[in-house]
Amino acid sequence: MKDFHVRGESRSLSRRYRLALLPMLVLLLVGVLNLAGARAEALLTNRWWPGEVDQALGRAGTNSAVLFKALREVPESQRKGLQFLLENMPPNDLQALSVGFLLENLSLAYEAFNKARWRDQISDELFLNEILPFACLNERRDSWRRLLYTQCSPMVENCRTPAEAAQRLNQKLFGVLKVKYSTQRKKPDQSPLESIESGLATCSGLAILLVDACRSIGVPARVAGTPMWVNMRGNHTWAEIWDGGWHFTGAAEQDPKGLDRGWFAGEASQARKDDPRHAIYATSFKKSGLAFPLPWAPDVAWVSAVNVTDRYAPKLKSNVSAKTHVLVKVLDHAGGKRLLAKVTMTEAASSSAQFSGMSKGESADLNDLLTFEAVPNHSYEIRAERAGWASRREIHTGTNVEELIVLCLNDTLPVTLGLAAPDKARTVAEPLQPPEAVRLKKALLEFFAASTNKQVRWKFSRGLEKLLYRDEAAVRRVAWDAYRNAPIHDVLKKNFDGNQVCFEKHVSPYVVRTVGVRPAKGWALFIAMHGGGGAPKEVNDSQWRVMQHYYRDHPEAGGYLYLALRAPDDSWNGFYTDYAYPLVANLIRQFLLFGDVDPNKVFIMGYSHGGYGAFAIGPKMPDRFAAIHASAAAPTDSETTPKTLRSTVFTYMIGEQDTMYGRIDRCHKFDDAIQALRGNRADIYPVHMEFIAGNGHTGLPDRDKIQQMYPTARNPFPRELTWLMTDSVLQDFFWLHVPAPSKGQEIDAVCRQNHLDVTTTKPTSATVLLDARLIDFSKPVALDLNGARSEHKLRPSLRILCETLQRRGDPELAFTAQLELPFNPTNGKRNQLR
Repeated sequence: MKDFHVRGESRSLSRRYRLALLPMLVLLLVGVLNLAGARAEALLTNRWWPGEVDQALGRAGTNSAVLFKALREVPESQRKGLQFLLENMPPNDLQALSVGFLLENLSLAYEAFNKARWRDQISDELFLNEILPFACLNERRDSWRRLLYTQCSPMVENCRTPAEAAQRLNQKLFGVLKVKYSTQRKKPDQSPLESIESGLATCSGLAILLVDACRSIGVPARVAGTPMWVNMRGNHTWAEIWDGGWHFTGAAEQDPKGLDRGWFAGEASQARKDDPRHAIYATSFKKSGLAFPLPWAPDVAWVSAVNVTDRYAPKLKSNVSAKTHVLVKVLDHAGGKRLLAKVTMTEAASSSAQFSGMSKGESADLNDLLTFEAVPNHSYEIRAERAGWASRREIHTGTNVEELIVLCLNDTLPVTLGLAAPDKARTVAEPLQPPEAVRLKKALLEFFAASTNKQVRWKFSRGLEKLLYRDEAAVRRVAWDAYRNAPIHDVLKKNFDGNQVCFEKHVSPYVVRTVGVRPAKGWALFIAMHGGGGAPKEVNDSQWRVMQHYYRDHPEAGGYLYLALRAPDDSWNGFYTDYAYPLVANLIRQFLLFGDVDPNKVFIMGYSHGGYGAFAIGPKMPDRFAAIHASAAAPTDSETTPKTLRSTVFTYMIGEQDTMYGRIDRCHKFDDAIQALRGNRADIYPVHMEFIAGNGHTGLPDRDKIQQMYPTARNPFPRELTWLMTDSVLQDFFWLHVPAPSKGQEIDAVCRQNHLDVTTTKPTSATVLLDARLIDFSKPVALDLNGARSEHKLRPSLRILCETLQRRGDPELAFTAQLELPFNPTNGKRNQLR
């Protein structure tokens, strides 16, 4: 009972305490409610923004509290600006920007604007949309205003108009900040600070920097551009400045004559308002319902724009048919770097220069070309000169609106790379006489018509052999004529007449057309390979049809045959597998036999799938081509080696945004390998990567490649060879022959002054092919094979000339003597003399 009494007493006391505290709790609750009401009332009193801002806060996610804080802290005089930014910000900015970033941008923008002499000329709408925004495109969000204002305000201290201030900045700013045009910049959409840090930018980065510099001092400015010029030479971006209306200028391309001038005015005049690819757009921070196209970020649709094509397009419309614009580019060599050079264009019928100017160097925009206005259907001579080098070209303008002319100051470099006369050129005392030629041709025809077994044992008369020693060049011509007329080419002729080429079961049709006038030595041949690949037949057929007219005709460059080759099948690697190489060799053989083609003017090129083919076929068979080009493709690990391109012009073009399958990285790696192979020498590895800023997989500016490649000619007997074998198919490489090639075998060979220096890895059997173009037969040939010396006396042989001519199907790759390398077959990796 006692315990019960105590517990009951405790409950009674607790009840009394609660009753005593109740009035106090009620008073406390009333106080809290009164305080909350006061704060809520204060909040409602300070709410100055409309409901559209609340909607923006709803899109800001966890950053809404930060933006709410900015709304409460912004000075009243800047509220309209913050409201404008929040209502028009893209979602990623709403969700990421800080209070400090926004308020500093507002404060500095208003402060600079209020100090500007032209303040009263600028409407509130212009200030909000073209001065206040903290970004132009999709670039990194930086706090750039204070830095740029500090740099820019002294430059424009005496300027009285927005246009004058913008011109002054464009003239001085880039030099002060040490930012220049370069395709080696990290990315196209660089922020101002990124461009300043690297010192490099292309047109988009330069335009962003100029526009933000203008905004930092209160000048209305915006970015403008086109995703692709009508002439398909790529995209471009520039700046627009407001001064009583909108005016354009190229960033870092100030024209002393004022705004609305620039190298791209002609291209802009051909823009197409209703074609999204070729229209001209200007940025707008205010939502417009139209997206600014970003070639480097095609999926970004939150950068607003207005279509301003009408302000550009009408300017030159009336002159389009009256003039041909001749665009001139000067390179140090085929596929090389752009050079500043003096260029003159002269009437073909007159010796007086009609036009002159300076070509653009590497610091100019890729599409900024020296331009002359010429008369359509007219003949001219164009000449470029620099530091003692000169190059000239005769052109006929035709009816095209534009003609691109590429001059290579070292035009002869690709042609003569590694080329040398015999060590001591021997004068032909007794040229081949007509009766001797007739007798020789008859014997050669008999050889080519004979069976293989008979050919192996064939012996020509001593008198005919003497003819070869006496006048090798003339005998070579007779041998080629006999081979062409031998009754052994029925299958090749049937395929040629049927516009197809075959190898075993693989068949590739082609379409060929003639361009220009036949050159004295025969037609050049351009083999073009289409895109597609691992796709249905109708897709590859469609891509083939595109390739039939993809590369522009350039009859002014010289006469040629343009051949669009269909892949033999619809597989993923139709142009770069083992059967593709002998198939292409058969194609070249057909056209040397029946197409009147100059063997030293055969070219191969391709886009995407075809570009992969060029990357494989070219380095495997560089001895067959004057020059090779690949677009929108990359080398493959198993099929491509840069080592073999020691003396063959090879160019490749890749877009910065072409990242699928590691294409851009592979291209850069290939370029690094070429640089390492070339070392400090300028006379080897004429290979060049063309990096197109902001470009993706399509739309590369390569459609005039034929004109750029045409001046190059093959050297069929370079003095230095590097042959790294990547298959077991191709047995010949310039003047080397391996009867059993396999992947990983390598031969490095140099032939000078009757001295052969050969280093090999893995081959157990190889032959060096020689003739009077490489050695003097009156002297012995010294051979250093993997460090071991031997001496050999060689004589030219008609049978070897015929055998190599028959094997290669190319008169320039036929040789008159052979030296089998004396390997020690029992040795391991390094082969030695017996």
